[in-house]
Amino acid sequence: MAGRLDLLLLGATGFTGIHCISYIHKLSKSNGRNLTWGVAGRSEEKLKEALDKVGKEIEADLQKIPVIVVDIKDEESLQKMAERAKVVINCCGPYRHMGEAVVKACLAAGTHHVDISGEPQYMEKVQLEQNEIAKEKGIYVVSACGFDSIPADLGIVFLQQEFEGTLNSVVTYLESWQEGESSSGSALNYGTWESAVYGLSHWYELKDLRKKLFPNRLPSYEPKLKKKSLPHKSDVVEGWVVPFPGADHAVIRRSQTYFYEVEQKRPIQVGTYFVIKSFVNLILLAIFGTIFSLLTKFHFGINLLLNYPEIFSGGFFSKKQPSEEIIQNTWFQITFYGEGWKEKLSNKDDQYSSPCDKCIVGRVKGKNPGYGATCATLILSAIMIVTESDKMPGKGGVFTPGAAFAKTSLIKQLNENGVTFDIIAQRDL
Repeated sequence: MAGRLDLLLLGATGFTGIHCISYIHKLSKSNGRNLTWGVAGRSEEKLKEALDKVGKEIEADLQKIPVIVVDIKDEESLQKMAERAKVVINCCGPYRHMGEAVVKACLAAGTHHVDISGEPQYMEKVQLEQNEIAKEKGIYVVSACGFDSIPADLGIVFLQQEFEGTLNSVVTYLESWQEGESSSGSALNYGTWESAVYGLSHWYELKDLRKKLFPNRLPSYEPKLKKKSLPHKSDVVEGWVVPFPGADHAVIRRSQTYFYEVEQKRPIQVGTYFVIKSFVNLILLAIFGTIFSLLTKFHFGINLLLNYPEIFSGGFFSKKQPSEEIIQNTWFQITFYGEGWKEKLSNKDDQYSSPCDKCIVGRVKGKNPGYGATCATLILSAIMIVTESDKMPGKGGVFTPGAAFAKTSLIKQLNENGVTFDIIAQRDL
């Protein structure tokens, strides 16, 4: 890979991509690093405008940053782009439409690939079809390197590393809020809504995918973590708790399967939820959620959802770009509650005869989940591949963030860049 750029940001003129520019500029030079980077996209003019705009905002001269024009619909153009870098940072979604072509181009070019997909169908299809090729070529392909799903996936890894004993189960509780009296409106980009619409409308694809990807089911452990599908209260957080429909659970399960099958570790049972503070908002969520679910079953319904996100999300999503004031005043927090035993058994398949006797509470917290925390986690994930591949599993393959980065310094570096991992309590039951 001599002569290549260390990092190449694909989709740098998109809403997420343009926010990544300041992070790649800063983090490529942090901690004694001197990594080279460039930007790629369809329009040279727009790429230069993006660099100029961000350069003025952060008071940095970005005029000499390499600019690569690529046609994402053209296989040859994609491969030539990938040949210019060691790692392609892919911000072009929805990934079910554009992701696989970029991954294949990277594999053909011998280039690593990271993205911020929260789409289980895309991620699991890539693992099923491209994992062996990636292994053979020594290439890392890691998806879900943004808010979906590094805080949750690496949060579980962090909890497991800090737990003194054997961790049996973890429940995660996601909360998000906006600070400031004038902060109201959408804090998320339309692309996230688009991915959710396509994801739910093609959910049926996952059954066959998972049969092929995971022919052997994980063993059942006691005590079994009970799933709660109805809204409920919890002693861990304040508010109403409902199942989280995002990719976190799917990503975490893939990580735990890897730890079980490859590293011979007992897998952790996981439940993922998010918190709604008021009963009124809970009712509104139920109404909009029901309508959303029904519409994704029909072609005309999918078109309605894609064309009118504000109506069908209660204003939470919009085709308009979120304002900088709103996204900069948005925070997230995931609280982790885990239970297990003080004692460690020697075999991953051993069953405990006694009830859990210890619990742990952790927290991952950050600002601007969509375009701050996501940019930091994405860029640092790519940097881990360039600088700490010796601490990553095997010599290549398709991985989740938890499996790929568990032994790297990613958690430490995220703590230094606004996404904090903390243990709140660890006590006997």
